Amino acid sequence: MNNLPAKLSTLQQEISALTEQLAPAGADEIGQCIEGLMSGGMRISETITAANPVEEYRLSLRNVPVHGLRRAYVKLKRGEYENINKAFIPLPAELAAMANAECRLIREDRIRKQETLRAIEDSVSRTLPSSHGLMDLRVSQRERAIELAEKGFVRVAEGVDHLEFAQLAKSRELPAGSRHLWAIDEVWSPIAVRINRSRIQTKLNVQPPPVSPERAAELARMLALPDVSEVTAEQMAYRGKVKADIEAAEPVDEERAA
Repeated sequence: MNNLPAKLSTLQQEISALTEQLAPAGADEIGQCIEGLMSGGMRISETITAANPVEEYRLSLRNVPVHGLRRAYVKLKRGEYENINKAFIPLPAELAAMANAECRLIREDRIRKQETLRAIEDSVSRTLPSSHGLMDLRVSQRERAIELAEKGFVRVAEGVDHLEFAQLAKSRELPAGSRHLWAIDEVWSPIAVRINRSRIQTKLNVQPPPVSPERAAELARMLALPDVSEVTAEQMAYRGKVKADIEAAEPVDEERAA
């Protein structure tokens, strides 16, 4: 059980890496693939009558995994495929099928790892008592991470708390639609991006101005109000922050009273 968090993290990282390989190829990469094959001497079949044959390939290959397209491109360059006319680039549908076939083992590997991850998480959720609410939430958010990975999302940051995520969102470091799984401190993006966390963390390390005595009194009145029947984790976290702000302001009150 002690190695469980590390095992879950390793599995999730492996699943994320496989998901990145299965991400769809972009229009630019598809165009470069076809142009690269043409520059190597292969021709586009005359049976493609479209005014822009390369665009036909872009349309047919837009959902093909980028990893599979790259492997198919290399094999075509090397003449490693049998039973094809090596003078012509395979038709769009044929090239799509070849690229998908190159990713079969990756898809199967990802499915196996996802099933292993689910089995471990199910085992944890069955053995933990209900008092471990936070752990249950971590398990559910692990499941959410799997769902996001299956939809093509990419984990772009780990160890991100609420404050850092808010700053990342404000600074537009993250694409629209990014998700913060706060119980496991992960950020998932609809596309693979690199974010400059050092700049954000430097900004967060700047000490905020002290809370005024008037604001501290106002916060104290807020804390005195009765709680609702169900308090969320975010509300509890905010309550803790408010208490910390009031405690930080207390020395100021004492100094003024002196």
